[in-house]
Amino acid sequence: MGRTPPHREQTDGDQPADAFHDAPVAQPAAAGFTRRAMVVEDDGFARTLLSETVAAHGFETWECSSAREAMRAFAAFDPDVLIVDIQLDRPPNGVQLAQALRERAPHLGIVVVSQYPGPDSPNITSSLPPGSAFVHKGRIRSAEVLLDAIESVLDDRAAPARVRAQAGDHPLVGCSRSQIALLRMIALGYSNERIAKERGTTLRAVEQLAHRTYAQLGVGADADGNARVRAALAYVAAFGLPSDGR
Repeated sequence: MGRTPPHREQTDGDQPADAFHDAPVAQPAAAGFTRRAMVVEDDGFARTLLSETVAAHGFETWECSSAREAMRAFAAFDPDVLIVDIQLDRPPNGVQLAQALRERAPHLGIVVVSQYPGPDSPNITSSLPPGSAFVHKGRIRSAEVLLDAIESVLDDRAAPARVRAQAGDHPLVGCSRSQIALLRMIALGYSNERIAKERGTTLRAVEQLAHRTYAQLGVGADADGNARVRAALAYVAAFGLPSDGR
């Protein structure tokens, strides 16, 4: 677990550990008051990076590797903002955690970070809580992006930030919902025949959709003929290994 500050007295910020130190320093809401951020991320490196970034800019932080750990620590830490990844190793996922904590603390600021292209990605099956900010991980190249998102959810006058993926950040940007659903089933190892049955359509329609999807990903003209494998790998790289229960 990360830092566990015993109180909310104003403290001197730690020196930044990386190039993020050039970002503007977040200001506390009032003199003698230090804001708190809970960071929930199952990847240890990403969790530490996010935590140290906000800590270096005036926040007390608490790190959690799972939603269940965050639920247990929430009341004692009493954060002002939750920074959470959508995909976590163990359920609940980040969206479900955000929804549960928002019910317990209606004024909690929520910043969702994810490899998904945007908050309306087909693989995000639940809506983010109202007023949540979304930041694609590929866009966090400086602390300013993350800090701006945090400020947008802590300031009632600001619209929540929506920092979506760009084409260079994400292999599936531009794919339709139907194409993403197809890629998920390909990654599950489904044959075109099974995909047609699952989707309630014809084999020819699936083959045509697959052809368009491969072209969208730029894998349709592979000399080795492994467009299907490369498409599945693109899905897994973006969203992780799927399961029939997802």
